[in-house]
Amino acid sequence: MAATPEAFIAANRFGFGAKENDLAMISGDHIGWLQAQLDPRYARNAEMEKLPKALETVLNFRDMQQQRKMDKQAAQNGDADALAKAKGVMKDLRDDYIREAAIRTRVAALSDAPFFERLVHFWSNHFTVSAIKKQDMPLVAAFERDAIRPNILGSFEGLLVASTRHPAMQIYLDNVRSIGPNSRAGESRGKGLNENLAREIMELHTLGVGSGYTQADVTEFAKMLTGWTVDVQQRGDGSGFFFARMVHEPGDKKLLGKTYPEDGEGEVLAALHTFAQSPATAKFISTKLARHFIADDPPASAVAQLTNAYQRSNGNLMYVYRVLLAMPEVWQNPLPKMKTPNDYIISLVRAADVDAADAQMIGAFRTLGQVPFTAASPAGWSDMGKDWISAEALLQRIDLARNIAKGIYTKTDPMQLLEHTIGPVASGDTKFAVARAGSAADALALLFASPEFQRR
Repeated sequence: MAATPEAFIAANRFGFGAKENDLAMISGDHIGWLQAQLDPRYARNAEMEKLPKALETVLNFRDMQQQRKMDKQAAQNGDADALAKAKGVMKDLRDDYIREAAIRTRVAALSDAPFFERLVHFWSNHFTVSAIKKQDMPLVAAFERDAIRPNILGSFEGLLVASTRHPAMQIYLDNVRSIGPNSRAGESRGKGLNENLAREIMELHTLGVGSGYTQADVTEFAKMLTGWTVDVQQRGDGSGFFFARMVHEPGDKKLLGKTYPEDGEGEVLAALHTFAQSPATAKFISTKLARHFIADDPPASAVAQLTNAYQRSNGNLMYVYRVLLAMPEVWQNPLPKMKTPNDYIISLVRAADVDAADAQMIGAFRTLGQVPFTAASPAGWSDMGKDWISAEALLQRIDLARNIAKGIYTKTDPMQLLEHTIGPVASGDTKFAVARAGSAADALALLFASPEFQRR
């Protein structure tokens, strides 16, 4: 069967590009191919399951911090070897982070369920945690594995609760430092609220800017969140989360016009339920999904249809995905979106069937400006093409395309790979340039740098 434009869209916009024989296979039933990937079994990955869970990482990091502190103190007291040991601790942390980021990249590139992997990356970016906060570096990859992967096919509320509870989120947005002023700990220590997590949950995770909440609502929600912390003393359920009642702000709270009676940990669960059920959240989430899977400026009708699906299903994500796949707007234009550096690199690895050392792989992300788990703010990485396109960025992509081409040109037919990756949408100019290139390496570089390969 001849490959279709719909197969290209399925492979690229919903996955991370095509590998050999993908397009021919997908063309028979492009929607069925995608729907089959909405299966919980894809949440499990043998390589990732070898990596530590959140609580293990928290405890290891606690011990490493204590050791580093002792080594630095010993260095100040004249121990010549202690400073090197302290630096070695940080090197080990960076090496672990690079290894886990590289594993994440390979999983996405090699997966037989690339739609599932794209959804993981989408939601991981929505609920951003970042290694730019050094104390969160050991936990950012575990956050995606523990909180995101197992929950992307359930309810939005379940995903929201899992992300909020996770130690990486608690540390990244400083909730571990938030203490109820009138709690037992607050009265004895004289410390107070940190509103970062409360604000970002409302602004970036659920309701969105302009939805009607006030600064007073942020403060009240921050009071509810006091006590939600990291289980450094192993007193919780083994997940890495612990509710510390002694730092929880006592008393009733009033949020979005509703009074929440004092209920300890349950206050936040009730508030998150309210947020997840809000029409503002339905529209905010639907707009982001439409922007990611349809166009940078998605049609209002598409956003409205997804919003309706979210509300009808009470935030059932599987239902929303199925409505998305059935929307004609998804299949009308094969090239509306520019691939982010993350998408571009993974699609290169997938199409070229190449691998690289961990540091070399992450170096490619660094060159293109999107190292995994290092977004500059809690808003995550931009999903807009204008934020990734510049003359310098295009030159860097061309250089990467050339490097990949040099590694595979002796064993790859450029025109055959063109048909396997961008065939249904390749322009006459792109086909002519690849066919008439001076060498196989040049032909492959032209293919990987072509507009059709860089878009989805």
